[in-house]
Amino acid sequence: MVWKDIDSKDNELDTLKQLFKNTSSEKQRSLIKQDLVSLENGYESEKENAYYLNFHFEDKKRTILLHDIRLEHNGRTAQFDHILIAPIGITLLESKSFKGKLTIGDDNSLNVNYGKYIKTFPNPIEQNNRHEKVLKGFIGDKIKLSTRFKLMGGIPIDNVVIIHPNTTLTNKKLPNGFERSDAFATQWNKNIDNMSATTVLLKSITLMSLDMVKDIAKSLVALHKPIIFDYAKKYRISKQNAKTFVEEKAENTKQTLDNKFCPRCKEGELVKRKRKSKKFGQQYASDEFYGCNRFPKCKYTEEI
Repeated sequence: MVWKDIDSKDNELDTLKQLFKNTSSEKQRSLIKQDLVSLENGYESEKENAYYLNFHFEDKKRTILLHDIRLEHNGRTAQFDHILIAPIGITLLESKSFKGKLTIGDDNSLNVNYGKYIKTFPNPIEQNNRHEKVLKGFIGDKIKLSTRFKLMGGIPIDNVVIIHPNTTLTNKKLPNGFERSDAFATQWNKNIDNMSATTVLLKSITLMSLDMVKDIAKSLVALHKPIIFDYAKKYRISKQNAKTFVEEKAENTKQTLDNKFCPRCKEGELVKRKRKSKKFGQQYASDEFYGCNRFPKCKYTEEI
């Protein structure tokens, strides 16, 4: 079962596009473009990774999948890309996707070769371990655990880093703790099937009921605290200039649409076009209209 989808990033993307259009500083435009591309790529990859997980787990009656959960607990904050809650325990999933060639180092750091330069990212498993501590503290305070759970150290929690299948990997074999997102569910089921008799016995001690699985999921969703980044403040551009396209359209639908991003595909720009036939032009106030410059991929039009 999927109880929470990914939070929409559309408003943030719209704001960045608006800031990019409104600023006259080339330096700011370059930085805004970097943020925009990074947010777009990350958002798309996270949605695609979520799709692979949903495909396998949405019909599971005793397993709950949550996407995009942000917790604040005892002065600590943790952002979880995906949380899988099953009777045998909880698995935290961190999504990763890169356009360059990824090499996972011996210390589990991520080295990405973009051709002209190499960028290194910190060990995501250590990040997951920190998030795991936040979640353990949260569950200990919010969920009433029976003695058997307390004696076994609480609800079992593990974590995995899932790599987008389109990411190019140089490692011949993925290190422990890493899986391809499209293969994670298969490996997860295989691990359960291959459990030893001793492991099965230990797991049975901390086996959660469906009600308990649901209680944990409900608590996480209820206390999810999404954060919206204030890009206007970051780039010191006035709030008036940072309005999203939705707000602009609501306030002034007759505003000139030259150089506006298409509100449907949010990639193209609206440009003036001439109607091909005069007979169609007679049906409208003008023989011109606005259309997306990504036509025929996007067929959005708007009257002048």
